[in-house]
Amino acid sequence: MFKRFRKFISDVKAEFKKVTWPTREQTLKQTGVVLVIVALTGIFLGMVDFGLSGLVKMIIG
Repeated sequence: MFKRFRKFISDVKAEFKKVTWPTREQTLKQTGVVLVIVALTGIFLGMVDFGLSGLVKMIIG
């Protein structure tokens, strides 16, 4: 059992050496893109929610 675990850890280390890690600049740019998309999506959904709640209020009373 410990041999299999040791082999697994060895394989994990070997795979991590193959990974191409992003630079700091790439990480910051991609994080910025994600934050902008999340903000825009939040604004869009907020506007849809506001519009639909107004429509429901008009229909109900």
